[in-house]
Amino acid sequence: MAAQQDSMNGDILGSRLRNCLVTILELQEDLERTHLGLALQTEFSVLREVVKHLEYVNVEEQDVCRIEAATGRFLAELRENLNRADVNRSSATRLLQ
Repeated sequence: MAAQQDSMNGDILGSRLRNCLVTILELQEDLERTHLGLALQTEFSVLREVVKHLEYVNVEEQDVCRIEAATGRFLAELRENLNRADVNRSSATRLLQ
């Protein structure tokens, strides 16, 4: 019974971790259209390899919580930077008109 519970908890933690990594990978196409795209290509490749082998990774709750928090911060910073880039692009377009 305890082994089954540990296995289920491990599956849940693995799913949470996979969700964070896949969320970031889903942004690759959008990021490739920005100046960040080239700089992050290697990191995206590494991340893809990690996702492929994730089933062999043993993580603890606190590790997953840290990764979820870091993913949230990354997404917030990215949103802020992309919004700022859109504002700058809009301003430049208005100036050119």
